[in-house]
Amino acid sequence: MPYNDKTEPLLGVPQPQSVTTLTWSGFNDENEGDYDVDHLGETEPGPPVLRGRGESSGSEVEAGNGGTASSSGVAPRLIVSYGLGHVLNDLSASIWFFYAVIYCQQVLGLPPDTTGAVVLIGQVVDGLTTPLVGYASDHTRTPIGPRKPWHIFGVCCVALTFPLVFGGCSIGAEPGNALRAFCPLKPWQGGKAQMGLLVFFISLFQIGWASSQVSHLALMPDLSKSRRERTTLSSVRYGVTVACNIFVLLALSVLLAREREASGGGSGGGGCEGGVELTSADQPLFQSLSWTVAAVGVLAACGFYAGVPSHPRGRGGSRNEPRLSSSGSPLPDASIFEDALFWKHGLLYMLARLMINLNMVYMPLYVQSTMRMRRNAIAVIPLLMYVLSLLGSGIQNVMNEKFGRVQAFSIGGALQVVGSLALFFLPRRVSWMMYVIAPLIGLAGTSMLVTVISMTSDFIGRRNLSAKVFGLYSFSDKLCSGIAVYAIQSSLRCGDCCTNPSCCSVFYRYVLGLVPLGAAVVSFAILLLWRWSKLRRRAAVMKRDQSTLLLDPTDSIADVKTWSYGGLGEKEGEGGR
Repeated sequence: MPYNDKTEPLLGVPQPQSVTTLTWSGFNDENEGDYDVDHLGETEPGPPVLRGRGESSGSEVEAGNGGTASSSGVAPRLIVSYGLGHVLNDLSASIWFFYAVIYCQQVLGLPPDTTGAVVLIGQVVDGLTTPLVGYASDHTRTPIGPRKPWHIFGVCCVALTFPLVFGGCSIGAEPGNALRAFCPLKPWQGGKAQMGLLVFFISLFQIGWASSQVSHLALMPDLSKSRRERTTLSSVRYGVTVACNIFVLLALSVLLAREREASGGGSGGGGCEGGVELTSADQPLFQSLSWTVAAVGVLAACGFYAGVPSHPRGRGGSRNEPRLSSSGSPLPDASIFEDALFWKHGLLYMLARLMINLNMVYMPLYVQSTMRMRRNAIAVIPLLMYVLSLLGSGIQNVMNEKFGRVQAFSIGGALQVVGSLALFFLPRRVSWMMYVIAPLIGLAGTSMLVTVISMTSDFIGRRNLSAKVFGLYSFSDKLCSGIAVYAIQSSLRCGDCCTNPSCCSVFYRYVLGLVPLGAAVVSFAILLLWRWSKLRRRAAVMKRDQSTLLLDPTDSIADVKTWSYGGLGEKEGEGGR
């Protein structure tokens, strides 16, 4: 259908029955060019109608098993069910990231560089699996949809292998009882065979973890149709992650405290004899915890399968409609690799995850070796990180609405800078300050991760690329984190921290005080560079629009601004920043 340069159709040309509605979010820095497109018919689309942010099309979105939800939000039942889908991953990841290094070094007795290699192998397998599962998920067609089969596969792998990674065998098995015969992996035995089994089980665990993670993330654009809904799902997902971490850390802190009381351990102010470090005697503790995590995670996954529809009809969903530019033409899927926003969001996601992962991995070692706090502090301090994170995840909607995506991300980065500097300069005599600094770092991770996931979901929009994009992002995250941990572990030349505590104290102070700080600073640099380049583009567009207005006096300045900015946003794929 022919159109003139404005939003009205040419005179004398009948309008079709269907209408393509473009919801325009305004001209602020975060929402420029953000359109929600609703197809209300099967005939050729009519002229686009611009709505303000507060206006509604009056249509409803099918929310699957959760009932019918209006365009203002997702059904509560669906939100709860979606949150349950990542519980197994969150519980197992809490133990893996917080205690993989300390478990391998102190419980299994592996050298620091070997520990780094084990973690790196797991991260590389996870990273390689992630984009493959992402591509396969986007192209899978089954009666239960494209996402659930991969999620089920991941849950099975994690539930069967994770207890073997940290437990090694069934609960109660020890070198001196009859249950030792049922142990596929005997943690009390060394040798190449045991190391090979450990690496094998870690690899299977990471394959399953990646499958569940990507399929769960890919459901977010499928289940939502607006920026606010995506932020809600992202906040709920991260809130459940935080709750799972709290559960694991609280359980571990109780177990460590009871074990210390039973053994009559010291105050933890001295060396290894003071009860600070873990030993091989702590193996049953991790054994019980890993099997509990597997059981709880499988139950939560069943709730996820029951509550989330196999073919959701949200923003992406089974309609699989392409994202449209301001001219009404579909944006090609391949264009994401030519879009600067794809790389910007990928870098921010990688840096945010690197910052969070390193805080998780080295916080227990910092508490143990640098601050020399009580034994159960390796669980209590991370627990405080996630208590405030859980509270912070509940206000992310407000922060993103009030300040915008960029400002919300920047607030989290600023909190990380303050927390890292405090850890770097904190004297051991005031170790009680850890109870203040740790929650601050937890809140920083919440703000950055929730916001960047919402940015990415905005960018994906209607294109059926959610699993591919999140898969590629997760690949960079896992690979970068694995290389970082391996490099840090290979740099540790202190030997046994029991005999050389001062060396370990300085080493972990530098690691936790400087590396996450560097990730936050680089994130700030990316945002500043992006803002500067965007301002230059905007100035060039305004100059061109003013020239167009002089040549075509029938256009109003509002029309020129509307279509110029909208076209720029769609060309760059800026569905929300």
